[in-house]
Amino acid sequence: MNLPEYIVEILNTINVAGYEAYVVGGCVRDSLLKRPIHDYDICTNAKPEVILSLFEHCIPTGLKHGTITVQSKTLVEITTFRIESAYKDHRHPDSVQYVSTIEEDLSRRDFTINAMAYHPKTGIVDPYQGQKDLASKTIRCVGDPKQRFQEDALRMLRAYRFSAKLNFSIEEKTKESILLNTDLIQYVSIERIVHELKEIMKTDPQRIAEMTELLEPILPEFDQALHCQQNNIYHYTDVLHHTLDAMSYLEPYDETLSFALLFHDLGKMKVKSTDEKGFDHFYMHAKVGEKIADDLCVRLKLTKVQRQWIPFYVAHHDDSFHPKLKTIYKYRVTYGISEEHLFNLLKIKYCDASAHSEKGKETIQTIKDFYKFYQENKNRCMSLKDLCITGKDVLEYSNYSGKEIQMALEECLRLCFYKPEMNERNRLINLLKRNKIIQK
Repeated sequence: MNLPEYIVEILNTINVAGYEAYVVGGCVRDSLLKRPIHDYDICTNAKPEVILSLFEHCIPTGLKHGTITVQSKTLVEITTFRIESAYKDHRHPDSVQYVSTIEEDLSRRDFTINAMAYHPKTGIVDPYQGQKDLASKTIRCVGDPKQRFQEDALRMLRAYRFSAKLNFSIEEKTKESILLNTDLIQYVSIERIVHELKEIMKTDPQRIAEMTELLEPILPEFDQALHCQQNNIYHYTDVLHHTLDAMSYLEPYDETLSFALLFHDLGKMKVKSTDEKGFDHFYMHAKVGEKIADDLCVRLKLTKVQRQWIPFYVAHHDDSFHPKLKTIYKYRVTYGISEEHLFNLLKIKYCDASAHSEKGKETIQTIKDFYKFYQENKNRCMSLKDLCITGKDVLEYSNYSGKEIQMALEECLRLCFYKPEMNERNRLINLLKRNKIIQK
């Protein structure tokens, strides 16, 4: 490993004081994989009070568990060799016990590929064959997987996250142990579940199909989607795999749109019907899906903006977008959405259509035609602020009052949208003077 100078200096400072020190965990793994390294963690047999005495700028971030953060070129966590007691809440150890060797410390870690340490003079310490599992692209627990997951239930989600991020497979005993301990997911906060889910969505959403049993206590909709077949000419697979395929077409990645795609067809399980020929139908699934998406946004504690727009995207993902002015008017004026949100909806429709059978993909051309048509007509009046008049003009030059003022402005907007040449102040004022804008 080629360690940064500031990390070498920290190691040397600890070594000169008579203690061992190693970089450990993810930085060693990523170095061996030739992946970018974002941060370095250090472990040592020096007690926290020793670290506090060796470095001028320290933060006792995890003093209870033996961790001190040293402020160097960046923040670096230094943790004393330790093993951990029982995890009564299946997430956090009740206490820690300091140990004398790096091998003992590595024995408490989650996966073999994360249980390696390195020092420039002594090389890699790898007691659990992490390098071998890196070579075979395998996610394997350190020691007994049941014990690892009983200690910290989050590790079950991390197994899938590393699998997605590194394109590794999960070793069979490790995977079997996850399926036997799915009930432990209840001990993981929804915030941590969503964090891991986002990482998987960003790197390889297809992994979610392997996680439905694990997520079932929290997100039963995914397992239901996995078992919901779509026997018709527009689809080639079940609802969940169609959904994950659609997510794979989203480039560049966008978290909000990815969630919208993840939720977009979850209404299908509620409305599925099968005709006399055996073909499946999903009438009104988008409208039903809007309510499900709204519930999921709340359940997963997504942001306020996501809670506003994801259900909207789901509700309208199945709309028809014909290249006509009335289509533009419907979304930009009637619904009042911005160009950004209109384009987001088109992206979702494109990804959705791309994950259909050849028959279903026919709508892709319609989406492209609408986009081209929109670009040719985007300079029309789309909102009241685009008008050459205001509410004061309506009040001054017409007999309209109260709610009629707003109605008059909206009718002017409609008129100027379809006839852009009418958006001239004198023309609109002349119409106002004649009280011909709205019918009383």
